[in-house]
Amino acid sequence: MLDLVIVSVIFVICLLIYKEVKKDTIIIEPFQIPLDLEKQNITGQAIVNKLIDKIEVIKQKADTSYKNLDFKPVFFDSQLEIVIPGSGISLKSLLQNVKNFLGKKQTRISGEVVLNGGRINLTVRVLGEPSKTFTGELADLDSLLEDAARYILIYTQPYLLAYYLYYNYSDDKTEALEMIQYSLTHDPKDDDAMAYTLDGFIKYDEKKYEESIRLYKKALDIDPEYTDAYNGWGFSLFEMKRYDEAVELYKKSISINPSNMYAYYYWALLLEEQGKINEADEMFNNALERDPKNGEVLNDYARFLIRTGKFDKAYAHLESALEINPKDAEAFLNLGNYYFEQKNYPEALANYQKAYEFNPASVKAYTGEGKVLSLISDTASPKQSFIKAIELDSLSEEIYTEMGKAYYAQNKLPESSEMFYKSIQLDSSDKDVFVMLGEVLVKTGKSNEAIHVYKKALRQPGSDSAFFLEKIRTAEKSE
Repeated sequence: MLDLVIVSVIFVICLLIYKEVKKDTIIIEPFQIPLDLEKQNITGQAIVNKLIDKIEVIKQKADTSYKNLDFKPVFFDSQLEIVIPGSGISLKSLLQNVKNFLGKKQTRISGEVVLNGGRINLTVRVLGEPSKTFTGELADLDSLLEDAARYILIYTQPYLLAYYLYYNYSDDKTEALEMIQYSLTHDPKDDDAMAYTLDGFIKYDEKKYEESIRLYKKALDIDPEYTDAYNGWGFSLFEMKRYDEAVELYKKSISINPSNMYAYYYWALLLEEQGKINEADEMFNNALERDPKNGEVLNDYARFLIRTGKFDKAYAHLESALEINPKDAEAFLNLGNYYFEQKNYPEALANYQKAYEFNPASVKAYTGEGKVLSLISDTASPKQSFIKAIELDSLSEEIYTEMGKAYYAQNKLPESSEMFYKSIQLDSSDKDVFVMLGEVLVKTGKSNEAIHVYKKALRQPGSDSAFFLEKIRTAEKSE
């Protein structure tokens, strides 16, 4: 009987050791807290709970599929203080020695809170790294813990912090780039695939597509199954109009991970660009089946449905997006477009204004407001809305196109033609702008100039030759 007990104890010890050795352990010990705060139920364990909550929020907002992000930080575990009978050695001590022997990284985090004249000093220590103290009022504790969470991630998962900074502070990529460089110059090296991929995203944002592809390839040299890199590479090829190559990369990404929503989503956008409406619709649905609560996909699919006249379905998706995030500026922008297409201009205006309330940098929201005001207002000038949009993005051809339409509606034809010319200078791929400009020029007695515009349209890739040749013949007759 005694032998059975001994065997059982050994088995339990071995099981505990196996489970703990398998973990990429981040041990966050209860922080030391002054008695005055403990009386307010702010205990050391409560501080750690809140700190881990802040880390989890950052993880959720990082939006990456990297497989090493699923580690679970653990508290100082009392069962590891069990002393192995007859040895005087605790499980904690044995585990540390086993992990050291196997080369398993162990990260220990500790800290304390000190009251100092009504203010608190929150000090965090990551073993082997410099400590850092965050200071503020007691009411600032949440904010201090958020800063502390970011500090911890610098030394535990810098690539995760880089993704978080990229997606949540899009106006300034400086901190994200700093974290990328930190990740690339510090161990472990197996996270470099993430760093190169994120750098590729940033180069894509800067329209440096060839450079972004070079970085995605570097990521895949390190991790040949990292789907984010395939997706990013495909999207850069999409922008370069190398559609067939992009599709092959999306197929590869899906073969590695069939649940990979972004591959289906990007593929849907590509099919839409090619005018393959039914196939794009199916691919949008494939993406949403894999992530029904993804606001980005819900919004883009709703935009697509509005464009293709499926208004009821579009509205339902926008309702879903706003249930997930009631301050979703993109959803309000799409609702503005929805009501505009329905000719419900007051509702369209209200939603465009909601969109820039929640995202003051929304160029399309100000542009939408301008085009509505040009149709319904006798007092409010659409010009101010368009000027605000141009201040935000002076290279957006859409703004100048909508300004041209607005001036046309007000019978200000010289101003209208000026705006259409500016739009074509920025992007000569929109057939409709050439048509509108030509019509304005013919109306103002400039048929020769209109013929020149139509001939330029003929030279554009994929031009509708028969359509513009007919436009030229009509303009020649009006000379």
